[in-house]
Amino acid sequence: MQAITTLVAATDFSAAAKRAVRRAALIARQHDAELHLLHVTAPFALYPGQELGPADSTVGDATIHDQFDAVARWLREHYGIRVRVAQRIGRAHTEIADYAATVGADLVAVGARGESSMLRLLLGSTTSRLLRVRQGPVLIVRGEPVEPYAQVLAAVDFFPHARAVVEWAGKLAWDGRLRLLHVMEPMDERGLRARGLDDAAFRQRRDERCAIAENLMADLRCGLQGDVESRIETGYPPARILECAGDWHPGLIVVGRQGRGGLEEFLLGSVSKDVAQAAYCDVLLVGQDRGR
Repeated sequence: MQAITTLVAATDFSAAAKRAVRRAALIARQHDAELHLLHVTAPFALYPGQELGPADSTVGDATIHDQFDAVARWLREHYGIRVRVAQRIGRAHTEIADYAATVGADLVAVGARGESSMLRLLLGSTTSRLLRVRQGPVLIVRGEPVEPYAQVLAAVDFFPHARAVVEWAGKLAWDGRLRLLHVMEPMDERGLRARGLDDAAFRQRRDERCAIAENLMADLRCGLQGDVESRIETGYPPARILECAGDWHPGLIVVGRQGRGGLEEFLLGSVSKDVAQAAYCDVLLVGQDRGR
């Protein structure tokens, strides 16, 4: 399992971004990694009279440079981690993705904005757009970071990226408390019976399907250490994942980004998109490991 060495936390000094920075700092301390603190200034924000920043941003009373120095100093003192600061000008999502690629970041942390249903649905424009251009893992932070993730839920679908999902969940589970969940969509019983399957044939197909899922789950669990549980459920995947999260109360859900058949809805995938939009805890979206 490859170590986490470099993280990027994007900040606009808003409350949501501060949560993302603190979570990234906790992860950096957990893995002895270097944290890059990145602020992107929109070109129009450089001109007087343009009010394009977030409503809760504190930029204005002090220069960005001064705020950066203060935040970086506090992070070093409070978490005992290595911190670098960087500023860029341009569109936030493209600059974040480009900077992360330039420094070889293992993970990018961003804050989820808004409490209303519409804002939660949109995740915040920068976060939504970042998910379309960033291929590597993106951590969407909603919770207030107090301690490392005590319990992590990995939602796996047995596509090629499932191994990366499990590995990332294992990296971030502080004491190894990890739960693996696979949700199978219900079989089309009406359609199968219309094709001539009787009760015995239907049960056989259902049992074979479950056996395949159990074998694939056992393969994913192989080599994992710590308190690891696994479960296979039946239902509509996004809804069942969120229901299980409601029962288990994880601090983090890890889910793959690629949709079924290799196609992605808005380059995100319907299951991962639904979970990221509706979850009330942090969500890490990962894809298939491409040569790392």
